[in-house]
Amino acid sequence: MNFWEGLTQRARAGLIGGVLVIVLALAAAAWWVFHTEYQVLFSDLKPQDAQAMTTELERLKIPYRLGDNGTAILVDKTTVHATRIKLMGKELPLQGAVGLELFNNTDFGMTEFAQKVNYQRALQGELTRTIQSLSEVREVRVLLALPEQGLFKQATSKAKASITLTMRQGQALRPEQITGVQRLVAAAVPGMATQDVTIVDGHGVALTRAEAGNGDSDLNSARLDLKRDTEAYLSRKVAAVLDRSFGAGQALASVDVTLNMDQIRTTTEDVLPAASRSGLQSTGVIVREREVLRDNAGASDVRAIDMGGPRSGSAQRDVEYAVGRRVEQVVSQPGSIRRVQVVAVVRKALDASQEEQLRKVIAAAVGASLERGDTVVVQSLATQAAVPSSDASLPAVSGGGSKGGAGFTEAAGDENVAATTGATDAGELGWLRWLVGGALLVGVAVWVLRTAARDRKGAARNASAATLSEAERAAALRRVRAWLDESDAATAGGSGLSRRNGG
Repeated sequence: MNFWEGLTQRARAGLIGGVLVIVLALAAAAWWVFHTEYQVLFSDLKPQDAQAMTTELERLKIPYRLGDNGTAILVDKTTVHATRIKLMGKELPLQGAVGLELFNNTDFGMTEFAQKVNYQRALQGELTRTIQSLSEVREVRVLLALPEQGLFKQATSKAKASITLTMRQGQALRPEQITGVQRLVAAAVPGMATQDVTIVDGHGVALTRAEAGNGDSDLNSARLDLKRDTEAYLSRKVAAVLDRSFGAGQALASVDVTLNMDQIRTTTEDVLPAASRSGLQSTGVIVREREVLRDNAGASDVRAIDMGGPRSGSAQRDVEYAVGRRVEQVVSQPGSIRRVQVVAVVRKALDASQEEQLRKVIAAAVGASLERGDTVVVQSLATQAAVPSSDASLPAVSGGGSKGGAGFTEAAGDENVAATTGATDAGELGWLRWLVGGALLVGVAVWVLRTAARDRKGAARNASAATLSEAERAAALRRVRAWLDESDAATAGGSGLSRRNGG
């Protein structure tokens, strides 16, 4: 107390500040030494995977924390990479599947059936890990149905596989990716064909197409899928052309395709011509040939062609040719395009030449042919706005404002009602605009008149209320006369100037 009382006010403040600085420094040093900054070790884990990893971390005595509602594991930032490598080397059964590491510890007392089951589990686990590597896939489940084989028993069924895919939020597999997964599984399992791999999504919807011929419903579904894919492909091509020409969102295209789903088998049979009688070499196939030699004594001797020896007397040669034919079979696969119909709607106003040019460009993009009966329609939403107004077309646009315009509109409607529908709509819009504009003008005029009348009434009341003296009346009269003189002088000067300019 004597020491504290002996200090000045400034010394006391300095002592208290120094003690606070020392305490804060010690607290910061302790926090720096004992504080642990956690970093994500693994994220987006399933409950069984998180349980396996936390069990291994506890066995290794590595502190950890759970985050993101238990789907993420956090460890010390300084040891995150080393811990991840340690866990990856422990061969944990992640994703609920075990790979070929199942055979690392071989048990010689295991039966043949158990070995087959382990092999099937290992194969399913390896396929699961491979498919899991796709960025769009969140969870995979693979089931294999392998036929039973024995020493004296052949497999009576084929190997099949069923795969369930759970996709990430907003992700989906493209058709070529689904086909790639099928080929991957079929190549990994002996004796399995690509069509024997069935893939469904998390909602139970089949992602693979059934083999043709399994039923009418499957065949119709395949046909509808082919039609939808063809229309989507052609629509993308037309949309790309329109977007490049008018800008994104300024045009819309729709494509309808009629496919020929009949499988046609054409057989052509041609008969080869017989041997020529004009002495030329025959082109047929010789079936039998013989030669008969007769000597002078009349004895007959039949010899083959390849027999040698001298010949005397007459000879007779018989040659038999086969009737040749050629058979050709041509099979056309279903799915050929029978007709294409394209409709393009453009926001921009187009004239006749621009519409025809755009129609040709779209037809070339989708491969449309007039000889085949294809149709390409181009419609502009701003056609009426682009037509210039003239005396002849004004009545039709205004909806018959005069007698001549009304007669023109009626005649056009009698000739082609569909062609004048747009003009009638434009006329109704014009009348509506005129009515709205007239109502606004009438309202403004009424307001102006009422305001002027109110001002005149107020001025009259003020004039009646106010009383001018004789001197004020005389002064006001002089000012009015001076204004009138100035206006007359200005008028006279202007007229003289006009006369000079005219002269």
